[in-house]
Amino acid sequence: MNSTDAVHVYSDDHHIWLQLRRNVATEQDIGKPSFKVAMNLNVGIAEKLGNELLRLAISQKERQKLNARSAKENKGKKGQVNAAA
Repeated sequence: MNSTDAVHVYSDDHHIWLQLRRNVATEQDIGKPSFKVAMNLNVGIAEKLGNELLRLAISQKERQKLNARSAKENKGKKGQVNAAA
């Protein structure tokens, strides 16, 4: 996503709308289109999509923590090796 991208969710008693937007000024890049897409989701699809996004976000967050921890440990090991030399 870039600074012009946006995701909007609208709802009322009967609808759940997911809208994706990207705005690009034609002066900036004439070959890059602007668009807006909206999808009307039923309750079941909205629930499945929400659950899947949450599951993926949690998994990615855990992997990022492990990678950060591993990088920190490797950095500490390099310092120990340099100090021993």
